[in-house]
Amino acid sequence: MKIGSVIGVFFLLCGMGVHFIGFKVALQVRPDFARSLSGVVTFEELDALDASYKEQLVQLQEQLSKSLEKITELKTLKDRFADLATPAPVKSKFNEPSSGARGGPLKPFAFKVDANKSIDKNFSETVQSSKDLNQILTKFKNDWSQQYDWLNQLPIGIPVAAQFGSMSSNYGMRVDPFTKNLAFHSGIDFQASPGTGIVASGYGTISKVGTDAVYGRYVEISHSDGFVSKYAHAQKVFVKQGEQVSKGQLIAEVGSTGRSTGPHLHYEIIRNGSNLNPAQVLLMPRQNSLATSPKSGTAVASQ
Repeated sequence: MKIGSVIGVFFLLCGMGVHFIGFKVALQVRPDFARSLSGVVTFEELDALDASYKEQLVQLQEQLSKSLEKITELKTLKDRFADLATPAPVKSKFNEPSSGARGGPLKPFAFKVDANKSIDKNFSETVQSSKDLNQILTKFKNDWSQQYDWLNQLPIGIPVAAQFGSMSSNYGMRVDPFTKNLAFHSGIDFQASPGTGIVASGYGTISKVGTDAVYGRYVEISHSDGFVSKYAHAQKVFVKQGEQVSKGQLIAEVGSTGRSTGPHLHYEIIRNGSNLNPAQVLLMPRQNSLATSPKSGTAVASQ
């Protein structure tokens, strides 16, 4: 009886040994089959899985780093364009040193796997950095949109609808076309055929529509930051006082009304009541040389 019991225990132990040996072999040879039997994962598999996740995390971080580099490049490019587009009278206020104190915590973006941290910790930090980056991108988008809207409100566009060809008279001192004496010219004259469209150089409100002996038929538009643009010698006007206009919107047609030697647009920029050189405000094309009238052979001029 005792011998039978011992033999039974012996075979039971042998069976358990065969079972565990077989299961270990199965884990090495057919891990998917072993998992289906018991849900157990080997240390080798865990290491392989960890290495796979780490490799994917490194790839993700490399892509995020490249995205951050592209964002930095875009911001630099955007700042360059904004610098070119900002009128000189306004640009000066951005160059003034700030009198306020500056500071704050340093939170650099570090898309890099830290070998001293677990894969779980590395992944969590990457996710958090991605969220922070997304918040910065959202702020960039809002800031850039506001700056774009602000620039559009300023009179920085060319005020003639036709392809820009030339100016017939610059801003500043010149020989007056009527008196032949030295006199100050308060704007820029754009040579154009009669009926050529005159367009708003920026978003704003029509502040005045009038007619007088000097400017002929003219339109004034009030813009942001104290800017006013003036369009003179028009043969037709299509807007009324108080009307909101968009940049590039047709407001009048080129004519030769008022004190003028021929059809052209006399264009002025006033800020806070003082005349400015429109060339400091306009985004001028390269073709800005003086031209002569095809009929008279002399430069078309205004008051």
